[in-house]
Amino acid sequence: MLKDIKLFFISFVLLQLLGCPAAIIGGGAIGMDTMADRRTPGVILEDSNIELKAFAGIQKLKGDIHTNVTSYNAHVLVLGQVPSEEIKSTITAQIKAFANVKSVMNELTIEPVNSLSARAEDTLITSSVKARFFKENKVSPFYVKVITENKVVYLMGILNEKEAKEAEEIAKNTNKVTKVVKLFEYIKN
Repeated sequence: MLKDIKLFFISFVLLQLLGCPAAIIGGGAIGMDTMADRRTPGVILEDSNIELKAFAGIQKLKGDIHTNVTSYNAHVLVLGQVPSEEIKSTITAQIKAFANVKSVMNELTIEPVNSLSARAEDTLITSSVKARFFKENKVSPFYVKVITENKVVYLMGILNEKEAKEAEEIAKNTNKVTKVVKLFEYIKN
């Protein structure tokens, strides 16, 4: 049991590092990432808790399942592949039952799980979009969460209208992106 917990923790940390340029750049950047985020530290922690609880619940389900759950300001996005509509509905119901969840957007598809090479390509697309945020310096990369599934890029964050348009353009014009879905909360300039 302890071995399973350690393995889970290590896997979770590695998954977080793979998708986070700030973590790759250096340990000091992680603190900057949190300080530059428009969410409060308490909300950031709650988002992490929502993701962990969702992961734990999904792990208990039977079947060939691949999911990616992202919570941003208590708005939850669920992506991946599941074997049935019943499992898709169960995942939505589980997440909606968590305290503090504002909304759930379930984009799971009923089909076999994506291959490792397809998932790796999605990870590369996410990294490319994030790198372009840094390079183009039109919108802070710390304000936008980027998630990719089947070459579709989902953007989450708390932005003003101008930042949202810039973020969408950067993602749209990134190699191999087939579609961009904006899931922003908007603030006034």
